[in-house]
Amino acid sequence: MASTSRLRPASGGGRIVEIEPDRLPRWVANFSARNGGIARHHAEGDAWTIESNEGTSASVVWTLADGLPAGWLLDDDPVKAAEHLRDYALEPRRIAVLLARKGAYSVGILADGRITASKTDTAYVQGTTKAGGQSQQRFARRREGQAKAAEKRARDAVFAVLGDAAFDALVTAGPVDGILEDPRLARLKTAVHFGDTAEPRQALLTETAYRAIAFRIRLSA
Repeated sequence: MASTSRLRPASGGGRIVEIEPDRLPRWVANFSARNGGIARHHAEGDAWTIESNEGTSASVVWTLADGLPAGWLLDDDPVKAAEHLRDYALEPRRIAVLLARKGAYSVGILADGRITASKTDTAYVQGTTKAGGQSQQRFARRREGQAKAAEKRARDAVFAVLGDAAFDALVTAGPVDGILEDPRLARLKTAVHFGDTAEPRQALLTETAYRAIAFRIRLSA
C-alpha cells in the first residue's frame, strides 16, 4: 500500500498527524532534525511523548488499542524506540472491519493484511423530499421501509462473516450502531471507530484495517 499521512488541526491547539507503522522511525528522525534534536522521551499512560530541544513536543498513540508496551519501548535512542513500536504494530493480527453508509455496507476479516472473508452490498434508500401532505407521508414510509430492509441485510451479512469468527479486534466506520444492536452480534465490541467512511466497498476494508494499526501523533505546535 502506498505511504500516506493524514494531517488535521487538534482540538485545543496543535495538529494531529496519522502515520503508517512502517513510516514511524523515519518520521521521528525527521522530527529530530527539524527541531534541533530530541531532549527527552518517555511513556505515560497510553502515549509516548517526544520533547525536542526547541520546545516542540510530539505525543504518539497507537490507534488500535490503549496502552503502549512501555517496558521495552524506551530505548535510549528514540529512533530505535520507534522501530520497536513499528514492529509491535505490524505483528500478525486478524482484524475485522465493518463499514456502513446510507444503505451500503462492507464487512470482512483480514489476516496479515489479506481479506479472508467478506460481504459487500449497496441498497437504494431514497433521500429527503420537499413534498407535503399524503405524498410526503407515503414517501417517508417507503424510505423507512427501504432503510429497515437495508439494515436487516447488513445485520445478516455481519452475522454470517463475524458471528462465529475469531479475530483480534473489530474496527468500524460510519453509522454502525443500528447494525450492531442485533442480539446475534452482542459479543462484538468495537476497538476503533472512525466517524465517517467513503462508499463501503471491499477495497476499503484493507485501507481501514491498515489505518487502525497506524499511529496518531499530536504536535504541540
